[in-house]
Amino acid sequence: MGIFILLAAGSDNILYLFLRDYWVGGGRIKLEDGTYQSTTSYGGVDVIIIGDQKKFGYWEGVTTIEHVSQSTGLVLYSEVVNMENGKRHGLGIVTKSDGTKTLYAYYMGHRIENKKAAHINNAGNSAYQIFIYKYPWYVYSLNTFGFENEYIEAYMDTLEIVLYSYDFEENEFDDYYEQALEVLEETAYDSIVSANSGLAFFQGLEEIKHSELRLAIIDRYWSDGNSTYDVVNITYPGYLLSLSEGDVTDQDFKGFCQVLDSCMTSYGSLDLEDPYFIDSVDVRLFRAILSIMDTEESSSSAVRSLKSAAVSSDNEDLRSIYSEVKSILKPFGLNSSPGEVSEVVLFFMFMQFDQGNIMKQAVRKAYLINNDVISVPTVATEFSGNTSVTSVTLGGYIIEDGGAAVTSGGIAWATFYNPTTDDHTETSGTGMGEFTVTLDGLTEGAVYYARTFATNSAGTAYGNCISFIAQSTLGINENTPLAKDFNIYPNPASVFTTFSFQVESSECIVLTIVNMKGQVVYRHDLGNFSQGENQVELDLSGIPSGMYHCQLTNNGTLKVTHKLVIVH
Repeated sequence: MGIFILLAAGSDNILYLFLRDYWVGGGRIKLEDGTYQSTTSYGGVDVIIIGDQKKFGYWEGVTTIEHVSQSTGLVLYSEVVNMENGKRHGLGIVTKSDGTKTLYAYYMGHRIENKKAAHINNAGNSAYQIFIYKYPWYVYSLNTFGFENEYIEAYMDTLEIVLYSYDFEENEFDDYYEQALEVLEETAYDSIVSANSGLAFFQGLEEIKHSELRLAIIDRYWSDGNSTYDVVNITYPGYLLSLSEGDVTDQDFKGFCQVLDSCMTSYGSLDLEDPYFIDSVDVRLFRAILSIMDTEESSSSAVRSLKSAAVSSDNEDLRSIYSEVKSILKPFGLNSSPGEVSEVVLFFMFMQFDQGNIMKQAVRKAYLINNDVISVPTVATEFSGNTSVTSVTLGGYIIEDGGAAVTSGGIAWATFYNPTTDDHTETSGTGMGEFTVTLDGLTEGAVYYARTFATNSAGTAYGNCISFIAQSTLGINENTPLAKDFNIYPNPASVFTTFSFQVESSECIVLTIVNMKGQVVYRHDLGNFSQGENQVELDLSGIPSGMYHCQLTNNGTLKVTHKLVIVH
């Protein structure tokens, strides 16, 4: 929403500064070890994130998140968690200011319990119960602003009381939610309304990073002379279908892309090896979109309205600007001009932005559950590994059934982003839980996309989309019979842990522990083990807290891998 605040300012320089300082995560800098650090300040708290970032600017691998008091320098809350595509995936270790630690498990941003489906009962769930279970990291963020859990619960309970005073209408939830917040803004809860608005704003910017148009722009820079339209048409055809539902024709979008590419080119060339390349693309993309909106007479009335909304709103009350944007753009009719297409493109991004309001998502879920509305399932996807040059193993997780039986599920895959069940599928059966499938007959070196699907009586849901390349495994066989029943206990571990495994034949085995950056932190030749069950105890005191891969290797060519979490 800050983008629309800048429409009122009418300054490209201010726009650049805003996007540099907030859109890209707050003064993002590259550290000597190759990782990145971003610092975002809000309400007297510095949120510092340190980790690795890949092609699209998502946080990847082991990431450290700290909330630090600006006045005292005290670390109010810290989290060490593995990230994939900007989502928490794996185990996260939370440390509070008093030193207490809590361990959480996630699967592509969804909290899970001990590899069992994190199903929420379909009766009697309050928004707070859903909120504190599904999003503990967000709850801790609110804690750092001085809101204790009891206060958060009282606020959310009151919010639900106001929300449920209206006649139930599923399609009116957004409006009801805004009305309920307006009521609570006139009470002692105004401070938590404001704090959540700020947190949702920054989380929303992270959600916009998954915009298919943004991904296509980045891909365009890495492609050999393709236009943005070409990239979307080939790799992101689902985006064209979504636009067509908003009355944007293929020719409309093609004309918009031509103008967009021209604007991006006019800003000068970019160095793909520049560590701040992705930052520059983000700044230029929004500068170009706003430029297209603001230069066409046909869309000037809408732009003036948006500017007026920004001017009349308190800059910290980002929610009110969002509401104003929705009321202006939603009924806006389209012709064929690039300026009008740009407004729909930006509106699509704001729909993703709204997913960053985590508290609102919890309230919405409770609103539907407590009114006996069946929702589509909740699912997620991960890449397990290449099994050969023409086959891969993918993991899926049907985390919640939405209140009705899951009648089918599996993996949809294709050579383009966001495939559906109309494309290639590998089914996994019915019901919830984790599963794996193997895709065979792939073309070596080709890029593929896949995502989990699950169907119940409400419809079909899709999980996050992953990409992979069918390629050689370089002689490393992850499914080797070298060691069976490879277990680590305790896991998570603190000082000592025990490795237990069975060997089918006498082998000389090497144990290697690798961090999430691929760096070897421990290597030990265990010697020659006899056939049967074997155990090795390891002192972990010299290895920092975090998530690791433990590998048993025979002559460097055969291995089995197990994840280990260390919490000191």
